[in-house]
Parts: sequence; C-alpha cells; structure tokens
Amino acid sequence: MKTQTSNVKENATEELLAPGGIGMAVAVDWGLTVQTVLTPVFALFSHSNQANMMKMAGPNSPIGNILFFVVALLAACVFAWFGEMVRSGRNWARIIQIVVSVLLSLAGIVGLINLYQSIAVGNFWPIVAEIILVIISPLIVWRMTRPSTARWFKLVTPVEARKRHGGKWVWFIILCSIIGGVLQAIAAMR
Repeated sequence: MKTQTSNVKENATEELLAPGGIGMAVAVDWGLTVQTVLTPVFALFSHSNQANMMKMAGPNSPIGNILFFVVALLAACVFAWFGEMVRSGRNWARIIQIVVSVLLSLAGIVGLINLYQSIAVGNFWPIVAEIILVIISPLIVWRMTRPSTARWFKLVTPVEARKRHGGKWVWFIILCSIIGGVLQAIAAMR
C-alpha cells in the first residue's frame, strides 16, 4: 500500500507540466554570487575604483579592504543560498524571486537613460546589465508566474526538485552564472 501511494505521488509530480524560469532565475542568483565575489578582487586591482569603493575606512586601508571582502563574501553566500532555494523548489523563494525580478526590470527600464549616455561616450559595458535587467528579469517574472510553474513549486518536494534540476543542468547553470557574473563584475567596474 505504501509503495502504491509513493508511486502515485511520483507519477503525479512527473505529470505536472514542466516549471519555467528556474534555470534563468538560478543563473541570475548564482551570477550575482560570482559578481559579488569578484567585485572586491577587481576593486583591489583597479586603482581608479579602489579609492571610491574603500572610502569608508580610508583609501588603501587594509581594514577597509578586509571589511569589503568580508561583506562581499557574506552577500555572495546569501545569493548562492537563495539560488539553491529556487532550485530546490521552495515556493517562498519563487515569490521573492518574482518580486525582486520585477524590481530589477523596473531598474533596467530606468537604466536605459544611462545606457544611452554611456554609449554616446563610447562605454558599451552597461549593455551587459541592461540585457539582464530588461530582457532576462522580465522573462523570469513571466515564466515563474505561469500557473504550471506555481503548481509545480507547490507540489514538488526539495528532493524531487533537486533531482530534476541536477546533473548536467547544474553544470550548465554554473557555466552561465560564471560567464554572466564575470561580465557583470567587469561592467560594474567600468
């Protein structure tokens, strides 16, 4: 009887329509992790930006550098953990992801004004952020608000979600996160 019940539940989960937007959401979250880890490293080696980013403890201050690294690593851990919660099918994480993605989309629309000004002076790096904010964030919102995705998040267990979003899927998302995070870290320093 117990085996029949678990088989019925497994079949019900498999019959659910595939969720959407999880890969993009996790790639953005983990990309923020990469960007957040790299920002203090890039700031340390970028003399023009270092003084601006480290002013709270004085320019070139070892305490300021250490504090910046510690805060960046803590923030990076939060982004990595949150991406894992989305990957694990936590419905509360889906809701937060939707809200944050809406806010990022709005910030991207506002940022289009700065994009034009940057391109006019020959700085094309802000295009990286605008692609994420104006294209990817709205796609995340749209795909994660679909009824099939909401239903999947409500019914799936973390074990089933990680099983579905594991293996090659994780490695592909990590690769996308590294590429996006590195590009965004460079773009933020320009």
